[in-house]
Amino acid sequence: SQSSKMDEGDVAFDVMPPVVDMSLPESELVAIIASACSSWGFFQLVNHGIDPSDVAAFRRAMERFFGMPRPVKLGLKRDERNARGYFDDELTKRRRDWKEGWDVGVPGSRDWDDAVVPDDGEGNDCLDGHNRFPTEMECPKFREAVVRYFGLCEVLADRIAILMGRGLGAEPDAELLEDLRQRHTSYLRMNYYPVYDPSASPRLEGEDLNGVGSGDPDPPLGISPHRDAGFLTVLLQDEDCHSLQVARFPNGDESLPPSWVTVRPVLGSLTANTGDMAMIWSDGKYHAPLHRVLTNKDRVRYSAPFFYNPGYGAKVSPLPNLPWSRSEPMYDPCSWGYFRAVRFAGDLTDLGVEIQTSDFERQREAKEGELDNLKRQELFLKEANFTERFSVEKYRPLLQVS
Repeated sequence: SQSSKMDEGDVAFDVMPPVVDMSLPESELVAIIASACSSWGFFQLVNHGIDPSDVAAFRRAMERFFGMPRPVKLGLKRDERNARGYFDDELTKRRRDWKEGWDVGVPGSRDWDDAVVPDDGEGNDCLDGHNRFPTEMECPKFREAVVRYFGLCEVLADRIAILMGRGLGAEPDAELLEDLRQRHTSYLRMNYYPVYDPSASPRLEGEDLNGVGSGDPDPPLGISPHRDAGFLTVLLQDEDCHSLQVARFPNGDESLPPSWVTVRPVLGSLTANTGDMAMIWSDGKYHAPLHRVLTNKDRVRYSAPFFYNPGYGAKVSPLPNLPWSRSEPMYDPCSWGYFRAVRFAGDLTDLGVEIQTSDFERQREAKEGELDNLKRQELFLKEANFTERFSVEKYRPLLQVS
């Protein structure tokens, strides 16, 4: 149901990210997952251990949430001091993504019981903010289903991370894996993609109805091309609506236009992909794939990515003695708290900042007048307090583009 231009370059259907059976012996899984992370960076998981009844309960909870009256959802809206909550106005290149969403993450207290520490209590603040749940009356059994599913994703993500580590020669108690297990700052995002309606296309001042001022007739994307910032993403998506696409570059050359491969979920599967932090940790061996989501003119789509992220204080460095590393690693150490804060600023503010793994490549040359990212990171960490909500004004001098 996409325009023909959207589908240009889509490769043959039989060229797909691998399907990984998580019931296989660990020795086999290590090799299979290492290969998947190195080639595609995307793979589907079957026999993953999350019970279908828990998945079904969470799916129903998503539908109830997005079915709430708009004013109720807007009462839970995220803002520049809080990355968690509802949103329907995410922008990419001055065009809104065609979706609604809601983010929830590990509470600052790491206690999900709001009777012990209220969601918006000071004890639950962290860099990403605090959680904004609807009341039980507004959305019955929603909190229960979300917290349950979140916990199941934590267990599965830890298992995948250990297998990824073994593929690099790292033991389960490796520093980053232990940090992920004990101090992860993961969040779960629920997405609702309405049927695409050209007559209702979100519009900004100075923007063409169906373009970005260029006359481009294509519909807006559900999510524009991007890479996930964290270590690992575990995605639940509808099996009957194929909108997720992953980029494949000719001979791995990202200076060339990619082909876009549509991911067609296997029944009962989850989809995993590696993120920027895994790419740095593996010194470029594991691939953080570029991906996007198309709009659909025929049916709505729901999805829920679980972003498995390190602790804010974690310094992510390439593992030592990797056989493919040169005399020195490709990447300098990257603070996850800094990386996340800059992504936050880029997503939710007008600072115009953007951060990528390429900013931590040792061979990278800073542009004239540009504050070196490592220096900026060092200054940020001297002032950062990860137990309080992010403040644009506090960190503006460090995050402002030169």
